[in-house]
Amino acid sequence: MKWRLVTAVVAVVVVVTGGTLLATRGASLFDQRAYPGSRLGSSLDELLTQFGLHLPGCPVEELRYWSGDNIEDTLYLRFTAEPSCVTEFLAANGLTPGEPLPGDRLALGQDDRVRQWGWPFTEAGLYATYSGQPKPEVDVDVVVDPSGRHVYAYAFEIG
Repeated sequence: MKWRLVTAVVAVVVVVTGGTLLATRGASLFDQRAYPGSRLGSSLDELLTQFGLHLPGCPVEELRYWSGDNIEDTLYLRFTAEPSCVTEFLAANGLTPGEPLPGDRLALGQDDRVRQWGWPFTEAGLYATYSGQPKPEVDVDVVVDPSGRHVYAYAFEIG
């Protein structure tokens, strides 16, 4: 009898805890687009708002992201889209072109995280680079591969 009571109490605690996690962490906890270790408790929409970024209105594929917690307020974002859609993304976020750099010299390519995620910066290609401040105290660096279809973004709070 005592064992059944303990089992029932444990079951209730598990259900309540699971429901609370689902309600408070929602999509970000189960968002398959988030890289492992990404900040919990913030949806992609909340992160985009925090960093002042807007995804284009056209379809994007292969969207992945990662964000540090409140100690490390950064956002990494990648997606694939048609070149016109990529152009829309750059314009909507006020990003301006910089000098193309060999992939192995890009700051993003030197980051252990992007190597782990398989972001394909190589010495073989030149990538178009863009930067801007979509909102005060946020800097964004974007790299677009030579095909014009693959976008790799790094946003960080500077304040």
